[in-house]
Amino acid sequence: MFRLGKITVFSIVTAVPVVASDDFFREKIEPLLKGNCFECHSHEGGKTKGGLALDSKSGWEVGGESGPAIIPGDPENSLLIQAIRHEHEDLKMPGKSEKLPASSIALFEKWVRDGASDPRVTDIAQSGMQERIGNAQRDHWSFQPFTEPEPPAVEGATHPIDRFVRHRLKAEGLSASPMADPRTLVRRVYFDLIGLPPTFETVRKFENNPTPEAFEKMIDDLLARPEYGQRWARHWLDVARYADTIEQSVDGERRIPFAHTYRDYVVDALNDDKPFDRFIVEQIAGDLVQPELSPADLRGLGIYHVGRRFFANADGPVLRVDDRIDVIGRGFLGLTLACARCHDHKFDPVPTADYYSLYGILASFEEPLDWPEVSRSGDEKVVAEYLKKRTAKLAEYEKHVDACFVASKQHFRDFVTEYLRVVVRRSKNHRTTVGAIPLDSPRGLLFYFGPHRWEALLEKSRENGEPFFALWHRLIDLPHENFASRAGAIIQSETHPIVSAAFSERNPSTMLEVAEIYGDIIKESLAHAEKSQQAKAIVDLVYGPESPVPPASRDEVRDDLHRFLTEKRVTERKQGEKAKAIRTQLFVLEATGPVDRAMIIKGSGKPVDPVIFQRGNPKSPGEAVPRRFLQVLDFVDPDKYTTDGRIELARAIASPENPLTARVIVNRIWQQHFGRGLVATSDDFGLTGQPPSHPELLDFLATRFIESGWSIKSLHRLILTSQTWQQAGIRIESAMKLDSENRLLWRMPPRRLEFEPLRDSLLFVAGRLDWRLGGRGKLLDDKHNRRALYGYTDRYRIPALLRNFDVANPDTSISRRSETTVPLQSLYLMNSPFVRKQAEAVLENRKEFVDAESIEGRVDALFQIAFARNPDPEDREAAIELVCGADFRRESK
Repeated sequence: MFRLGKITVFSIVTAVPVVASDDFFREKIEPLLKGNCFECHSHEGGKTKGGLALDSKSGWEVGGESGPAIIPGDPENSLLIQAIRHEHEDLKMPGKSEKLPASSIALFEKWVRDGASDPRVTDIAQSGMQERIGNAQRDHWSFQPFTEPEPPAVEGATHPIDRFVRHRLKAEGLSASPMADPRTLVRRVYFDLIGLPPTFETVRKFENNPTPEAFEKMIDDLLARPEYGQRWARHWLDVARYADTIEQSVDGERRIPFAHTYRDYVVDALNDDKPFDRFIVEQIAGDLVQPELSPADLRGLGIYHVGRRFFANADGPVLRVDDRIDVIGRGFLGLTLACARCHDHKFDPVPTADYYSLYGILASFEEPLDWPEVSRSGDEKVVAEYLKKRTAKLAEYEKHVDACFVASKQHFRDFVTEYLRVVVRRSKNHRTTVGAIPLDSPRGLLFYFGPHRWEALLEKSRENGEPFFALWHRLIDLPHENFASRAGAIIQSETHPIVSAAFSERNPSTMLEVAEIYGDIIKESLAHAEKSQQAKAIVDLVYGPESPVPPASRDEVRDDLHRFLTEKRVTERKQGEKAKAIRTQLFVLEATGPVDRAMIIKGSGKPVDPVIFQRGNPKSPGEAVPRRFLQVLDFVDPDKYTTDGRIELARAIASPENPLTARVIVNRIWQQHFGRGLVATSDDFGLTGQPPSHPELLDFLATRFIESGWSIKSLHRLILTSQTWQQAGIRIESAMKLDSENRLLWRMPPRRLEFEPLRDSLLFVAGRLDWRLGGRGKLLDDKHNRRALYGYTDRYRIPALLRNFDVANPDTSISRRSETTVPLQSLYLMNSPFVRKQAEAVLENRKEFVDAESIEGRVDALFQIAFARNPDPEDREAAIELVCGADFRRESK
């Protein structure tokens, strides 16, 4: 078998006519491949080491990272032949201690020499993926259309949810638990919908009239309160990986200036019961919706800004797009799409091509500095001063972009010779050093990607048969040895008048001298372009709008200023550092200013035409793919997008024909009400995710959700009015034996209160909760009396308190938090200054407690304040003994 050493992947190119017969391949070569290669390099063998597949023609044609492995017609320069000959220490096939017989090697050599004919036209990898896609569309539950089931008839059950659940319970030999008591129901619905406890008076009122009508009115009242949006926004912000800062660790400016406006958008959208399909479209493509959205609705585009930025990573732009694909895939569709970045998804029907189709969509927009205003606060003079400084800073940045644009164009004119010399030193025939070619020159540093742009120009010239560089191509194809003697005759036959004249005066002995002559010609042409048509033609060729060398526009310069140091194409490091400094100054101004803005995006001038990055490496581009929706969901939208595709993507995700979107969000809502979704793996509806415990119920809820106009509040009402949600959480041993995990919902599962409502409840009970809505977040310290939602979320420095209570990590999309039980949780509630401060506030500020005239009255008041109930006699006695000691109880008797 072939084992790859340091050179791990082959890229094989067919470049010459096929001469060898297909029979030769079938009779001689294919048996050798099967016997020696397929174990490690075939889909049938289950391995494609290094990304190399040899079980199809397209497999070795695509290859990978190490350059051409077969050059048809040229076995001497084919890496595959060199490998089986054991000509390299690090490239020995099939193994370092193994070697094919000389007769087998001779057969491979003949095959390559005769053109490497391969009649296997079927791409096994692609055909296998298409089969997986077809199977998933036909067989996997989450990709199936909604079934729209009718609730089964069950004696004693009228609510549709109860009919589905009890029908299943009966089939499994189980029965539902009795209804919870009124106090439990009130506290449950309050914590579920607004994340705060009810008052003692509220509980007593319902206990005195525990009717379904009274409970439904309570649900409606809670859904109408602004605290509802605060409670449920937190669940979505976990999915959206919300944070107020970027992740970089340096002590520079890390704040995302208007992250809070995205958070407030989510709160407002939920309170307004914005249809969920609209909620999707506004976040993915709000800037493209017609008619144009208000700045308040454009805040939804902040989902692109509140994630990680990867500024300290050379692949930062690629990783940001990967993060967007992940949050959209898992957040809206319940699919782990990011797994397909380097290879076809190992489990789900998502080929790498789908990933890069989405990449092309989500890389085709820009992040402007000038964001639309949403609201103002504070003194008019303060606002005016802020606006004046902001206008000046934006103008300074634009002026810097203009200066960089001019400097970049001039740079490529000034350093033409230096770039051509680097191109020569990197060329196959004239490379004289190993490793990277330095980019410093006596006159200054070259752009990191500059040589690539000149190489692109020269390659384009060769392909077009352009005459100015014709001599260059003929000379660079010569070997380095005896260059001067071979070049003379070629130079004498040159017909381009300017090139011929320049070379007639000089006799280059190396290709580096050729680069200097060409550099002098281009510089001379620049000086005389206005007077000479021939000179102008050269300038247009090298620096015209069709040339890949100079920056194409200010936008390219603007984008380049954001790039990592080693990724810059048309700007210098110092220019990028100055641009960053101006942006930082602007962000500091914005982060403390009296104006809120929507963090928008806008489409770039030209959409990205995506190609597959082989093994996920952006420096190893492969096959081009169209911008389009997922192939497994092509029945929702089969089109290839001619625009950037973002609005089409948003509409495909939000389509009522999409079987994933409604199921995913309905399952998430159910999860927050029951602690676990009907699908336990709430962000993985793929082939390795768990199937739904009640598939008919899930589809019923999804279709009802769409029919209601994608109303989340309507879904709440439907769930909360069911007896399934209202049943008690008592433990029944016989039921535990049959369904210990309560997957069939024979009782209401016990729930743990998350950290945010826990902390908010302490402030509420103490009478110290600040009810204000919106605005910038602040540190969640002991002085912070607002809801925990408004705590400042630092992506890099997550406080230990939040980690101890399992608050979601904002580095990734999280649809369900983990739950741990650790001593620090109890110690915080027992000993922290914050908890102590709230306890003291109850004793000092709550009128019910202060006005009580006896110890017993005060204990009763504390129970009513904290637990919305009167203490049992045992509770009262234990509390008095705790506070006053056992002697007090004996004396009172």
